[in-house]
Amino acid sequence: MMTKYNVVSRIIPNIVRNHPLRWTSVVSSGTTDEVKPFEDIPGPKGLYNIPFIGSFFHFKPFGKFTPQKTHKLFESLHEKYGPVVRVQLGREWVMLEDVKDMENVFRNEGRYPIREVSDITKLIYQRHGFKLTLSHLQGEEWHALRTPVNKRLMKADSAYHYLEPQNAVADEFVQMLATQKLAPEKMKDLFLRYAAESIGVVTFNTRLGFLEHSPDQETSEFLEATKQYFAITGAIISGTTFSYRWYRSRIYRDMEKAIFAIRK
Repeated sequence: MMTKYNVVSRIIPNIVRNHPLRWTSVVSSGTTDEVKPFEDIPGPKGLYNIPFIGSFFHFKPFGKFTPQKTHKLFESLHEKYGPVVRVQLGREWVMLEDVKDMENVFRNEGRYPIREVSDITKLIYQRHGFKLTLSHLQGEEWHALRTPVNKRLMKADSAYHYLEPQNAVADEFVQMLATQKLAPEKMKDLFLRYAAESIGVVTFNTRLGFLEHSPDQETSEFLEATKQYFAITGAIISGTTFSYRWYRSRIYRDMEKAIFAIRK
């Protein structure tokens, strides 16, 4: 099926409406060479476009979605507006559905792509003097740190080095699924433990014990902190919380506590 809009090859990062991470782009019709401005990208109007607070109107009690089901909101927006959608979620985003459009964006990001950065974790890291990581950096600083990583991780055969330990973790995970009757919350917890264990064998080249039946206190605290970290991150992505930018709100304190527990 011909898409109504396709992102063309010229994607221009720019500071627009006082936000450095917003993308200015041009879209073209799938059937003609007519170039349309960024403002013509379809999406919710009116109250939904109010900076910061427009996000709230998508979610309960104003809308029918919850931050935990943000993917359902995305599906709804694409069904209504098409494969390219402009939406206010804390700040203005452009969402793509067509994989060809996504490929086009990635191929035209340039040497220093403007990446989505977790501003709450960056804020906490800076206030406590922690060294910023790849997930916080932009531009030349990001490129200098990412280039050495590329040499190891971007090779086609890099995954083979971890195949044996990854298979061992996967086999143990499957065995637990096959032999235990798990309620939904327990199942969710087990998937988290599996993810942490499989990442651990790559990052630290050792088993960390997240799949053990009775993990020790330190492991349990790490997992709880990780859950908290991702729950807060999801709320921020949905645009339903932003007060942490101006004062140490409950969300800020909870994220700070989670980060300290993870870094222990």
